[in-house]
Amino acid sequence: MTQADCVHSTPPTNTSAITSSSRRGFLAKAAGVAAGSAVLVGASTISVPAIASHGGPDPILAAIEAHKAAMAAVLAELKIHAGLENELPSEKRQSGVSVWEEMIIFDDDPRWIDSERAMYRLWGVENDAAVELINVVPTTVEGLITLLQYAVSADADGQMWPCDLQAEGDERKFGASWHHFLIQNVAEILPGMVGRA
Repeated sequence: MTQADCVHSTPPTNTSAITSSSRRGFLAKAAGVAAGSAVLVGASTISVPAIASHGGPDPILAAIEAHKAAMAAVLAELKIHAGLENELPSEKRQSGVSVWEEMIIFDDDPRWIDSERAMYRLWGVENDAAVELINVVPTTVEGLITLLQYAVSADADGQMWPCDLQAEGDERKFGASWHHFLIQNVAEILPGMVGRA
């Protein structure tokens, strides 16, 4: 099965809303509903090995639960971040943390700085968990179906999953979408599952 890594191109010129390959539309909307928050996203280059099954529960189920937990943590911090954005004057929330830099303004409110750092860290955990979902090999038909259902249900507006991933060892300049790797991996494992059914 193809393993995926996150890749990043040049940083955007507007650092007030850094996105991981411009994927976080629905969460930006959720933050807007919560209180008009700017969303900071960052993730480092990662390589997550596939988990092999040893006859126990399908490992994709644990990967799905890990992603759900990571997303819940992001949403909780987004609520805090949005509240601070509404509470603090703009001159007390100029600091920003992204994959490219940590710009801390000395007289910013410490809560803002803490929230910026937390958002960066939590987006990284969520991004790692999203990549893990396409690197873990489902071992059962039920697990594969659960993954496909989750991939659709978690994607409220088509912007949920990473869109700039690259296979290990791939030398292409631009990456592919999370969906590309999901489809590629399903095409690789489904014939074996159908043969066992």
